[in-house]
Amino acid sequence: MKKTRYYQIVQELILKLINSGELKPGDKLPSERTLCSELSLNRNTIRHALLKLQRDGKIFRLERKGWYVNPIRMVYNPANHINFAQLAASQNRKAKWTTEDNGIITIEENMDTFTDEGFAAGTEAYSMENTFFIDGQKVARTLNYLNAEKLEGIVPKTAARAMTQVAEEDYGLQLTQRNLLIRPMLLPREVTSHLGIPHGSAGIYVRRIKTDGKNTVLTVEHEYWRFDAIELRVDQN
Repeated sequence: MKKTRYYQIVQELILKLINSGELKPGDKLPSERTLCSELSLNRNTIRHALLKLQRDGKIFRLERKGWYVNPIRMVYNPANHINFAQLAASQNRKAKWTTEDNGIITIEENMDTFTDEGFAAGTEAYSMENTFFIDGQKVARTLNYLNAEKLEGIVPKTAARAMTQVAEEDYGLQLTQRNLLIRPMLLPREVTSHLGIPHGSAGIYVRRIKTDGKNTVLTVEHEYWRFDAIELRVDQN
């Protein structure tokens, strides 16, 4: 007969509350101290159960705030360049984002954004950072470089409209994805601090290089997603 471990009792209790709807996506779980008291278990056992549920994508932790039920993952096809707001709306989710303008930089060969397929050294580019929210929860941090010559003055315009939408409507440019890199990683500290999650949290890194459909690179985009916020799917036609 298989022996039930104490941490499994905690797991089963929380999963029962989630599956019954008593705990809904985005709800906060009882504190670790409360769980210790109610279940007469020590803190290490409670934390072990919570970390296991986190690895399974059932819950997540916000730094200094506690544990929460993970929202339903947003389905995301990284092979397509996306309008974030439209993607969220298509799945009955509400999206918003912040925009930070870091000004114009000159691309150098020692920069992360320099690649053989990306901007040439010496290119002038806008540096822009965003934090993306789905249903009020922070899910991703992005660092984008935009061709300052072809997309002059674009950054403020992206505060209310997606970058792909602004490029098409205001500049007559259709962004074409030329290069895509996806890599699992432990998110860097500057990302976890913006997302409010513990340092060293797992995530998904996506780098996109987009052109005007010809040979001119328009954007190099670096996306850092919470691993439990999205589900990557690529459909083959």
